[in-house]
Amino acid sequence: MKLRKTQSAMAAAALALAVGIGHLSTTGSAEADGAVITAQNWGESVGFKPDIASVPVKPGETVNKGNVAKVKGFVPPGLETLITKYNLSLKIVPYQPFRPSDGYIAATNQNRGKTILKDVGKEFRTSGRNDFFPGLPFPQPKTGLEVATDFLSRYSGDDFEVYYDTLWISAKAGVEHTEYWHWASVKGVNRTEIDPKPRIPEIANQRMVGTSYTEAIEPYDKKGFGALYPSSFDPVDIQGHVYVPAMRRVLRNSFGTRGDSWNATDFLYEDVNGYLGAAEWMNWKLEGKKTMLMPAHPGVKHGNDPKATYDLDNFPHWNPKINWEARPVYVLSATPKFPDYPYSRMLMVVDAESFVMYYKEAFDKKGELWKIILTAPKESPDPKSQPGQMGASCAIDLQAQHATCVHARKARANSGQDLSKFTVGSLRKRGH
Repeated sequence: MKLRKTQSAMAAAALALAVGIGHLSTTGSAEADGAVITAQNWGESVGFKPDIASVPVKPGETVNKGNVAKVKGFVPPGLETLITKYNLSLKIVPYQPFRPSDGYIAATNQNRGKTILKDVGKEFRTSGRNDFFPGLPFPQPKTGLEVATDFLSRYSGDDFEVYYDTLWISAKAGVEHTEYWHWASVKGVNRTEIDPKPRIPEIANQRMVGTSYTEAIEPYDKKGFGALYPSSFDPVDIQGHVYVPAMRRVLRNSFGTRGDSWNATDFLYEDVNGYLGAAEWMNWKLEGKKTMLMPAHPGVKHGNDPKATYDLDNFPHWNPKINWEARPVYVLSATPKFPDYPYSRMLMVVDAESFVMYYKEAFDKKGELWKIILTAPKESPDPKSQPGQMGASCAIDLQAQHATCVHARKARANSGQDLSKFTVGSLRKRGH
C-alpha cells in the first residue's frame, strides 16, 4: 500500500512538472472582496489576467507536430500527444476576455460570501455545500474544491435546448455510427435571467438543482427513446425515467451512476461538459494557475454538417477544426473517493474567467493516460444576456484509438422552457 501511494505521488509530481505548473502565471490577479465586479473588470476580479507576452506563438500562427516543442508547458501533455501522434493542429487567434450576463454579474456581487463549503471526506454521499446562491460562489478561488464549485456553478443560462449529432469514430475506419438527439434542461436554482428568480419552487423544493429531458430523433430504430432526469442538491446517483418505444413503457431508471458510459459512447456520464458529477465525489487539488492555449472562442458554426466542425475525412477522423487562444486557467487534479471508479486520477484545465472546463485527462488504474475530454463551447450570441452554446465536444480514448464527438445543429438558451414538457406524461407522449 505504501509503495502504491508513493508511486501515485511520483506520478502526480511528474504530471505537474510536464504541465509546467512550477512556473505559475498570476499576472494581474485582483482580489474581488470589497470591490464591485463589473463586465469590464470581471476576468481579473474573479480570476486573473493571462500572461499574453509569455506565449511563444502569436495570433495567425498554427501549432502542429513540426513546432509543438515551442509551446511545451502551454498545452497539457495529452494535447501534445494529439498534435504529434494524431495530427491535431491549433490555429491561434487573439485572446478575448470573457464576461457573463449582466444578471449573473449582479448576482455574484449580491451573494459573495454566502456559499459555505466543507470537505466531507469519506462521507461523499453527504452534501458539503450549504445552499445554491445565484452567481459565482468563489471569486478568486483559493482551493481545488472552490474551483470545482465555481465550475459547477458557472454561468450557463437558466435553461437551454440543443439539437446535436453524436458520432462514434474509429481512428482507422472513420465514422462508424451517427445519432441525432434533442436535449433540453431547466435550472431550478441559480437563476439570474428569467422569472421566477432565483428559484423555481416546484423544482428547488424537491432538492433538485434542475431537470432535463433527452429524446432520440435518428436513426429510425432508436426514434422515440427518451429520458427524464433531475440533478440533485445532494451527491447521489440520479433517479429518473426512460421511455422505451419497443416496450411502449416508461421505466424508472438510475442515471449517471459514477463510472457508467453515457449512451454507450466514450464519455462517462461525468465526462459531459468536462465533469458532470458531484464536487463531493472527488479529492480536489489546485495545482496552480497558468496561461495555456485553450479553445475559448472556437469559431464553431451550427448546422447539419459535422464536417464543418471535425476533419472526418482524414486520420484520425476526430480532429476538431477550431480556434485556440491564450487563456488564464486553473490546473486541477482530482482523485475519486469511490474505490471502484474507472479513472484513478484526472487532470483538469478550468478557465479562470468563464470557469468552463475545456480539457481533461483521465488515467486508468495503472496510472496510464486513457482518455482526453475536450470541450469548446460556441461563443455567446449576446454576452449581456446569453451564455455560450454547445459547440464541439469530444471524448478520445487513446488506448482504443476511438472517439465520440458531438456536433450541435442548433441551440438556444434563456428561452423560457415550458415546465410541462419535463413530466413523465410528456416523456411518454414524445415517444409515441
